[in-house]
Amino acid sequence: MEGWIKLYRKFSEWEWFNISEMVHLFIYLLLNANHEDGEWRGIEIKRGQILTGLYKLNDKTKISIQTLRTCLKRLEKTNEINIQTTNKYSIITICNYESYQGIQQTTNKQPNKQLTSNQQATNKQLTTNNNNKELNNEKKKKNKYAEYVSMLLEEYEKLIKEHGQKNTDILISILNNYKGSNGKKYKSDYLAILNWVIDRAKKDGKYEGKPMMI
Repeated sequence: MEGWIKLYRKFSEWEWFNISEMVHLFIYLLLNANHEDGEWRGIEIKRGQILTGLYKLNDKTKISIQTLRTCLKRLEKTNEINIQTTNKYSIITICNYESYQGIQQTTNKQPNKQLTSNQQATNKQLTTNNNNKELNNEKKKKNKYAEYVSMLLEEYEKLIKEHGQKNTDILISILNNYKGSNGKKYKSDYLAILNWVIDRAKKDGKYEGKPMMI
């Protein structure tokens, strides 16, 4: 990744600093948030925002799903972040992004004006937004959504669109347990879910009607 972010020494006084998963997750969000307004598949993603989901965060940080839920709730409660969810994705907004990453003022106005101008130009050269590149790359490769379950991001998004986040989690869990206990392999885990896992979930009464997100 090119570019950089600011991390102030005062960060060590943050109320969640003694919980390693909180620090890990928050720094990941800072590193991957848009540094300027943008758009992905017609979705507006503003400066200081990141389009993501629980399984993507789990894949990138290796923090467990349950711990991620807890950390995200804590960050929301202390107004570090705001989460907008749909049945397809989540957009996380870093509430004080400008305070963390804004250009710092100095008392020497004239040199600072020139420095700020040069700094902005340098930032535009050095700091490229990797979110869109990352999302495009994920379209071409299979992502791991459980220990034994992998699929394309596009396939995962289709499941969420058709069945909701909570049912998608349930379907992935059923397939993951089956593959793990039987050593079964599929050419396409996505097709396996369509072919039999959905019916199994409904038959076992695990499939729920209302889609839910984090």
